[in-house]
Amino acid sequence: MKRRKAGKKKVLSVIAALMAVLILMLMWNQFVYFDSNYVPAENAAEEFRYALSLSPFSLPQFARGYTFKVGNKTASTPEELQSIYRELGSTEMYARIATKRHVTSEDTTDGVPDSNANVHTFDQGIALCRIAAKLEIPINPEIMCAYTYMDMETQQAPRFEEYPEIYALQHGKDWSELTLDEICTVLESYGAFVGEAILSTGCTVKNWNLGNEANFGFAGISLGLKTAVNPKLEKMPSFMRYLLPTFGVKWLEKNLWQYDAKAYAAVRSGILSAYEKLGLDATDVKFSTHIATVVATPGGCAAFFNYMKRYGYEMDVAGISYYPSAPSLYLNKKVLFKKTVTAINKKCGLPVFVGEFSYPSGEMEGPFSGWNKKLAGYKKDQQGQAELYADVIAWGKTHGLAGIRYWAPDFEGWYSMSMFEFDHQVGTAKEILIRHADLIAS
Repeated sequence: MKRRKAGKKKVLSVIAALMAVLILMLMWNQFVYFDSNYVPAENAAEEFRYALSLSPFSLPQFARGYTFKVGNKTASTPEELQSIYRELGSTEMYARIATKRHVTSEDTTDGVPDSNANVHTFDQGIALCRIAAKLEIPINPEIMCAYTYMDMETQQAPRFEEYPEIYALQHGKDWSELTLDEICTVLESYGAFVGEAILSTGCTVKNWNLGNEANFGFAGISLGLKTAVNPKLEKMPSFMRYLLPTFGVKWLEKNLWQYDAKAYAAVRSGILSAYEKLGLDATDVKFSTHIATVVATPGGCAAFFNYMKRYGYEMDVAGISYYPSAPSLYLNKKVLFKKTVTAINKKCGLPVFVGEFSYPSGEMEGPFSGWNKKLAGYKKDQQGQAELYADVIAWGKTHGLAGIRYWAPDFEGWYSMSMFEFDHQVGTAKEILIRHADLIAS
C-alpha cells in the first residue's frame, strides 16, 4: 500500500512539474522577446510606406459638411485634407473597395441596417483613385471581393448583379452554388475590370491588397458561408474563429486556405491583365493580403502566408492588423506584434505591412468599448498615442516592416482612436497628427 501511495505521489509530482514548466513556457512566450542576430526580410529596395490617408469614411463626412483643422490649416475638401497628410509625411493613399457598385439612399443591405452599406462602394473607391491621380500620390487599393464588407468576424460573398458581363459568367447560379473553377473564372474577370477601372483614372498603384482581415475566408469561400467549394465551411460555428488559428491550422489549410489561395491568384491574374491591356509596366507591382493578429499566434500567422504561397498565390508583402488595445491571445500586445513580424520575416521571407493600426487617446466607446486595454508603458492619452505610433515605426524600420497605415485617422466613429477630436462636425488635430512629421523621422 505504501509503495502504491509513493508511486502515486511521484506521478502527481511529475504532472505538477510538467504543468509548472508549461506555465513558465507560456509566461515566457507571452512576455519575452529576443531579436539577437535577427536579419529582416528584404523589401525590394522600397522606401518605408507612411500610409496616412483619407479613410473610407471621409467622403461621406465631407459630403455632410465636415471640416478638419490641423494647426493653422483648415481642410474642407478631401483633396485639402490629403494634401495636409502628404505635407506631414504621407507617401500613399488608400481605398477599400467592395463589389457593391453604387451608393444607395439607405444604409441597409437586404433590408437589414448595414453601417458599411455606403462607404466602400466601387464608385467611392474610384473617386479616391481620382483624388490620388490629381495629387500625384500612389494609392493602395484593397479589393475585398465582398458585397459591402468583410473582416475577421464578418464574411460576405461578392455580388456581381451590377456588373452584367461579369455576372453572366455565373450562368444563372447563385454564388454559393459555384465550383472553385467557376469562382476563379468570375474573379479573374472582376480583377481585370476593377484593375482597368482604377488604373484608367491615371493613379499610380504600387501595391494591391486583396481581402480584408482574411484569416477566415475570401470571396465567399469562408467560415460560416454556404459554398459548393466545401460544404464543411457553412457548419463551422463562429467561436471556432478563436480556436482554429491556434489549434487547427492544418484544418484551415485543408478546408479553407488552399481554396482561398486559388481565388486570390485569380484576382491577381485579372489585375495584371489590366496592366497589359493598358500598356502599363507591372514589373514592380506588389500584391498583399492582410490578416488580423488578435486571434492568431505568430506561428499561425506565418503559416497562413506560407500556405497561400504553397497553393498558388504569390505575395510580395504580408499584411497584418495591429490593435494594441483590443483583446487578444497575448497579454503583452507589443511582444505579440514583434514576434508576429519577425516570424513572418523568418518563416516566409516576406516584409510586413501594418494595414491597420491605432491606439486610443482616451476611453473607447460604442461598439469598440471593449478595446480599452492599456499597453504597458503607454498612457491612453494624446502623448501615449503619439509615442506608441513613433515607437512602432522606429522598431519596424530595422525589423522587416515595409510600412504602416494609421487606420481611419479622420473618422469620428473611431472615437478616441482617431487623430482628431470632433465637435459639431469640426475635427481638430491631436498631438499625433500635429507632430506626425517629427514622429516618423525620429
